[in-house]
Amino acid sequence: MNPWLLRLDLPGIGPVAVQSYFFFLIVGCAVALEVAIRGAQRSGDDPKDVIRISVPAIVAGLIGARLGHFIFVAPDALKADPLAFLRVWEGGMVFYGGFLGGLAVVIAGCRIHKLSLIRFGDVLAGPVMVGLAFGRLGCLSNGCCYGRPIDWGTGIEWPWGVTFLRGEVPSVLRGIPLHPTQAYAALNALAIYLVIRWIRGRQRFEGEAMGLVFVAYGLSRSVIELFRLDVHRAFWFEDQLGQVLSTSQGISIPIVAVGVWLLVRGKRLGSM
Repeated sequence: MNPWLLRLDLPGIGPVAVQSYFFFLIVGCAVALEVAIRGAQRSGDDPKDVIRISVPAIVAGLIGARLGHFIFVAPDALKADPLAFLRVWEGGMVFYGGFLGGLAVVIAGCRIHKLSLIRFGDVLAGPVMVGLAFGRLGCLSNGCCYGRPIDWGTGIEWPWGVTFLRGEVPSVLRGIPLHPTQAYAALNALAIYLVIRWIRGRQRFEGEAMGLVFVAYGLSRSVIELFRLDVHRAFWFEDQLGQVLSTSQGISIPIVAVGVWLLVRGKRLGSM
């Protein structure tokens, strides 16, 4: 794993660096957009609507992910140095912050273009998982979102344990086999997409794809959190519960609740 995909010193230009994380992030956004356009074509929705709404939603998602870092991880950093927000090469993105930022723009876009938010959400639900899968590969390269040390008390390490010698992982954990939670998350997102891709061809009601993504991702993310060493993002109700409910697990609760509501609502209203 290398946090830098490319580092060159070009004559007449100077140092040029491309961070692995942002390479995977941008590629993921581009692939997700293409998947969404193709999905809209298959479902009879207008691909132009996907472009009109998704492009600004991606921008808002990137901004929201960055804001999420300073809200949940480093709340005092912007007070000390407001320009830290612009130094994206130093790392610091939170998926749920990006999700909420993008969702706000999608809601606004659907209102402006007079589209059904739930139907449009079905179009985007699977592609968002594709983009997330690429983003987590960036996390793996960057050394962020790292897992706990692998120790089963048997002296045997999992064959897929990952060790970091550089990147954002703390120096105390470098060289130690860790759970590759970034890879877990990438495979999880890809698996959810494949299920939703299958569901979309057999969808029974509007909101089914989006509801299933909300429920599946919220629950699976909470399980993956058990293997992450996410102390920097704090815990909810830590004084009362201790380090039991991580921030990501706490945010997953309303996400799952909304997903359940979409599924129940759709079944009550009947088929498409």
